[in-house]
Amino acid sequence: MSLFKKKSNNIPSETFAALDIGSSKVCCAIAKMNRDINSEKGVTVKILGVASHVAKGIRGASLINLEDLEDSILNSIHSAEQLAEQTIRSVYVNLPAEALQSHCITTKISLYGQPVKDSHLQKALDVSRDQNIGTTRRIIHIFPIAYDLDDSTNIQDPRDMMGDTLTTTLHVITAPVHLIANLSACIGRCHLDVNAFVAGPYASALSCLVDDEKEMGVTMLDIGSHSISIISFYNGSPVYLGCIPVGGHHITHDIAQGLNTNLSQAERLKTLYGTLLGTLDDRETILVTQLGEDNTTFANPVSKSFLMHIIKARAEEIIEAIERVLSSHQIDPIALQRFVITGGSSQLQGLREAMQSHFNRVVRVATPQGLQGIGDVIHTPTFSLCAGLLQYAMRDHQGTQLSRALEKPKGIIGRTWGWIRNHV
Repeated sequence: MSLFKKKSNNIPSETFAALDIGSSKVCCAIAKMNRDINSEKGVTVKILGVASHVAKGIRGASLINLEDLEDSILNSIHSAEQLAEQTIRSVYVNLPAEALQSHCITTKISLYGQPVKDSHLQKALDVSRDQNIGTTRRIIHIFPIAYDLDDSTNIQDPRDMMGDTLTTTLHVITAPVHLIANLSACIGRCHLDVNAFVAGPYASALSCLVDDEKEMGVTMLDIGSHSISIISFYNGSPVYLGCIPVGGHHITHDIAQGLNTNLSQAERLKTLYGTLLGTLDDRETILVTQLGEDNTTFANPVSKSFLMHIIKARAEEIIEAIERVLSSHQIDPIALQRFVITGGSSQLQGLREAMQSHFNRVVRVATPQGLQGIGDVIHTPTFSLCAGLLQYAMRDHQGTQLSRALEKPKGIIGRTWGWIRNHV
């Protein structure tokens, strides 16, 4: 994409783009559907180009400088377009977990003894829009959790069943109006349209979870730099979504404070030597350049065991914070019987084992699935959210991601809401 010209209409219909806007990085990926008739998976996502740049102008759910964020977006898109040799006109964009809220809504539809039709199920979704979620928030997703038909409960698919009253339990995810408007404006300044806003945790789940996990019950944690997003599934549908405002950056910050060094070297030390496994001899040391020094002349020797102590202390706090959040919400215990972790900070050595020991649950580290293309980064946990946006886009292009736009208010705001889709 030219940084100064508007988009041209040269993008193939089966090509789509994802924009993962995080607190530490902005990642753009351009992909297309790969229809391999010899593949067991059928249609997969083929990555044509992917690029990341340092995120500026955003922290969690707060936009702090639109111009800085615009620069970060333009840089990542421009690099991805050069690799893909494609020019994009629109993107699928994530919304940060910090901004999202879960709502459990129940609707009732009178059937008068008639069989349940698709129109009744759609009406249940329409009725849910009338629920009072406040004027400052907008619906992003609606997921049916369960159906009750008269005295029959927990029906997965009530179509063609006859009864008098259809009761639907829905999981509704909302986001702040102003965040959506500001992100839309910033992306618009980059000469791009928004195909859809997608809840970040849901996108990560699309790329990392298998269908059996979602049916049998699973909780996924996307451990990022500044926060941990949580999404729980049972019977194939999301039943809870939440966020913890702590992540890998907090470990890095603790190392920088404890060793009196800068953040970039603290991140390097965490990556090279960070572990939660085993014990280290105090006699093993590493040289750490002190804060304010520009060379290793005045580097201090620090024991590796002290570095591990700093990392372990914060990791234990993070695990305890996860436990507090999960225990403070009414999540079906079946959805908590196994954990999947992903995100850049899930790669900390020993984190999986520490969580298994603490929760006494099965824990696996997940990487994106169903991807083909260039580079090793697309097969790492760091790419999970962006990969999920591409999976979402592919479903949208195939027509398997059922959707309906929210009712549009008038004027400019109405056109903004036209970008926001409501997905089942």
